[in-house]
Formats: sequence, C-alpha cells, structure tokens
Amino acid sequence: MMTPMTSRAISLLLLAASFPASYQTHAAEESSGQTVQEVLAVAKIAGACGILDSQIHFQKTTKMPGGDEFVSRFWAVEAARLGLSIQQLSERCNSAVTIYDEFWKSMEPESR
Repeated sequence: MMTPMTSRAISLLLLAASFPASYQTHAAEESSGQTVQEVLAVAKIAGACGILDSQIHFQKTTKMPGGDEFVSRFWAVEAARLGLSIQQLSERCNSAVTIYDEFWKSMEPESR
C-alpha cells in the first residue's frame, strides 16, 4: 500500500520528467495509486540523470583532453532529443533526483 507521500513523490517526479504534456496533465490529475510502469519510469529517469551527472564529475576529476567539449555536446544532443534546453534538462534532472530520493525514503521501513 502506498502512502500519500509516496504517491505525491511519484506524481511530482512524473511532472518534472520529460513526458509529453498530455501525460503530465493526466498524471497530475490522478492522485490515487501508481502503476508499476510509472514506478519504473521514475527509476529510469533518475538513473539517466545520474549517468549524465557522472559524466560531469568524471571530467572534473580526470580533466581528459577534449572531455569538456564531449560532455557539453552530449548534454546538448540529449537536451535537444527531449525538446529541452540544456538549462531545462539540468533543472529537470536536479528535480527528478531530489524527488526520487524522497520517494526512496518514503519506502524505507519505519523506525520502531
């Protein structure tokens, strides 16, 4: 059984993710129960954003020649594929990871 916090976290992540506007509206209107597919979408989006973030951290620590350009171009192509600017993609990733963390915490067993 999902708690209201879990349901809210999933709905917020779906809104922050790069789904079509019609799906966002539908997800926002549904306040009860989430499907397995929606939960998997949450995990997929947060994971993809984590990989994108790892690219940045990797390049900051290794300073690989040509790496800055590669990371910038990769983010630009990914943002364009999703119909977003790089700034919008970054903001959505930050939001998605934060909401995923809230979702994860809400699923932890309660302290006794």
